[in-house]
Amino acid sequence: MMVPVLLALCIALTDALTAFPPKFLVGNRDQDVVVKCNTSRQEVTWTQNGEPEPMAELVTEGQTLTIRGLDQPATGNYSCWAGGVLLDSTYVVVGDSGEKGRNASCQADSYRGSFRCSWIGSHSTVFRARLTHSDGSVGDWVPAARHGRRFSANFTDPSFCPFAEELRPLQLHFEGISYTSFYNFSIYFFVRDIGELSPQTSPGWGRGPGSPSGPQPHAEPRCALLPAVRPDPPQELTAHLREGQLHLAWAPPASWPLPKSYFALLYWLQYELPNGTQVDTFVEGTEKMSLQERVRRVRISCQDPYTYTNTSWSPWSRWREVDTARPWRG
Repeated sequence: MMVPVLLALCIALTDALTAFPPKFLVGNRDQDVVVKCNTSRQEVTWTQNGEPEPMAELVTEGQTLTIRGLDQPATGNYSCWAGGVLLDSTYVVVGDSGEKGRNASCQADSYRGSFRCSWIGSHSTVFRARLTHSDGSVGDWVPAARHGRRFSANFTDPSFCPFAEELRPLQLHFEGISYTSFYNFSIYFFVRDIGELSPQTSPGWGRGPGSPSGPQPHAEPRCALLPAVRPDPPQELTAHLREGQLHLAWAPPASWPLPKSYFALLYWLQYELPNGTQVDTFVEGTEKMSLQERVRRVRISCQDPYTYTNTSWSPWSRWREVDTARPWRG
């Protein structure tokens, strides 16, 4: 029995998914699954992953195909045919709630309602995610980009208002599908929440095709959301020598919301002396300052003052070179 199993797995591996199939069906392991052919023809033939002799126990009757005792060798792409004409295809997978260690983290660069989320998954899985907005409307599915085992996607809540209290949390629902298995889970959070949360999650599976539905098994939360607002770097950093002082000025990130008085930023200014020593200073409530020291170059970062974590500082701006050839007074 090992040879048929290995053969089936090899066939599945050659058909590894690169996107969600248009039509898929999620079944329970070791239970029967019924696949229907969307056609008016009464007699059709079936293939599994292009093979006319599927490695599964099947019962055919008219337009339906019953898979007896669904397991991983029985998963894959089932197609119905009339002669040499393809009529319909359904991708069949096993629902899986046993994947562990899938932590989701989200970051925003401002309070405009846009943020980026990332999570861990198998390299052979394709993921997508959908946001339920603060007004209750449901967004479109967003395909996730993959970098190794880390997946990420960008989202925007168009109904988010930074000046208003959030009355209900956002729901972010994830779905993943591989050549044998299907995963889903949800996280709940407020955009303005800062710090570590333990949102409710709903890992499990539905009954496809396309958008799974039906009862889902209960499981303990396995996903931790770490929402944080991480601004983009400050912009337009200038340095001018005047009357024996170095006058610095900058502007908030272009993505940061206005007014500045309401969305104040804390700035981290770092400058380098001619001997290579680096000096750090922090500025809040203004976008300019003056220095007495001789400075070779300077750069700047910023942080939402209500987010006190190391990861919430923006990336550094580029080093701004200072003309040390000009004379200094004092």
